Order: sequence, then C-alpha cells, then structure tokens
Amino acid sequence: MHSTTIDLPIVGKNAFPYNGVHFVWLGQSGFLFCVDGSLILVDAYLSNYLESNHGNLPYRHDRMLAPALDEVLYPEIDLVVVTHGHEDHLDPILMERLGRVNEKALFVVPPGCVTQLEACGIPAERIRSVSQEKPFRFGSTIHIEGFPAAHPIPDFDPDEVWALSYRFDFSNTRILFAGDTTVYGQWSVWVAEKPCDVFILPVNGRDPEKEANGIVGNMSFHEAIVVALSNRTPLLGTHFGMFSFNTIEEEKFRKDICDFKLQDTVELTELEWMYSFK
Repeated sequence: MHSTTIDLPIVGKNAFPYNGVHFVWLGQSGFLFCVDGSLILVDAYLSNYLESNHGNLPYRHDRMLAPALDEVLYPEIDLVVVTHGHEDHLDPILMERLGRVNEKALFVVPPGCVTQLEACGIPAERIRSVSQEKPFRFGSTIHIEGFPAAHPIPDFDPDEVWALSYRFDFSNTRILFAGDTTVYGQWSVWVAEKPCDVFILPVNGRDPEKEANGIVGNMSFHEAIVVALSNRTPLLGTHFGMFSFNTIEEEKFRKDICDFKLQDTVELTELEWMYSFK
C-alpha cells in the first residue's frame, strides 16, 4: 500500500487511476473506494444531519471536517455500502440525495437496515442485504462478506442483524472493514480466517458516561493495535475527527506508536491522502 496526495473535495472519477484499488478517508468512518473504475461509498457521513437531529443526547454534533466529496460526484457512485444504521454511517440526507440524483447505484446494508434505507426514499429493488450467511457480489472483481459486529452486542439472526463488519475482496486486494464494533471471540476468529491487506478498524474506544447517555462505543486504539499485530496486518484507524465529543487524542496516540516502536508510515489526520494498492 502506498499513498499519494489528492485534491479535495473530490469532483470526479479522474481523481483516481482507473486500474487497481484506491481509497480516500472521508472522516469519521467514511471511505470512498475506486476499484477498477467503480466507485464505492462506505459509511459516509457527508451532511449536517446530526447537528439538529441528535435527539436528547447531551453532546453537540457539529461537523469538525468539511465534506470531502462534491455533490457533482453523487451520480457517478456505483455502490453504497453501510455497516449499520446509526446516522453517522447511514446518513439520511446523503441517502435521500443519492437516491434522487443517482439512478444506477445499488445500496448494500445489513438486513436490519433495509426499512431505514427505504424510509430515505431508496426503492426496494435497489437495496441488497448482506448477512453472515449471504454475501454480495458486484461484477467480477467486487465481493463482500459480512459478520455480526458488537455494537453494542452481536446479533446472529441473519434476517434481523443490524450491524456488520465486512470483508471486501476488491480486485486482488482484501480489506477488513470493521464498522463500529468491539472485539469479541467469534469476531476475532472470523477476522483471522482469511489474510487481509489492511484492517480498517474504529479506534475511538468506549466511555461509560457516554454509553450511559446513548453513545455506543467501539474498540480502543490499543485493542485495534492488538488485533492488527496478532494478525500481522497493517492498520488504518477510523471513527474520529468528526465530532469533538467523540474523537481521539491524536498526539497521545502518535506517542504510543513511537513508544511501541511501531511503524507509522501514513499521517491519518490529513484527509488529502489517497491510499492505493497496485
């Protein structure tokens, strides 16, 4: 994997080389992948929905980052993939806009999120559900497998599961995209089943006070490192930098990386990086 710079906001496919697998972090847990010319949007939060729709939560949800995609790109998206139904991953405003301006994209979600997606105006015939028993294939080079995520607890009902981790086989590249989850035994066994080129894991951790107020936590930075090291796989950390109440202390984690004598080859706080596999 190597990185190059990219201009933001992204306005077209020409930002990426056509062949191979390339991706850009969009903040929080959002990514845009380009796989041999196909654009795949994963867990993107691109609107301001949560600034005024956070219910009774005692935390401000103002964006810390400007959207990294220009809306002119929306009609070019081929797949929209969502790990679970929280609005910073299944963005209602984004879904409605995509459904309105893009007539070709398919929407890939856990079965428990189908109704939520339909409420955003996405027709049922454009929705594909994925579960641990039902993978999804798009063309000849894109294959997606799912496994229950613990957010907060795993649901093994293949017809109702609401939160998944995904294993993406993109061309000749395999990526574990954890979504929001903590680490648990069955998940760890699934993670180790197939070697991956990179793990994309949440690193914002858990906080008892926040969880008592309805903010479900994830694995911590240190837990993500253990998962990556035990599987000898490079780690990209996500789920930070979007909301001030639910981010990470980046300077502390950089010090930890140095203290653990780990190799830090990519500056994850800079959104203008494009990551590529060739």
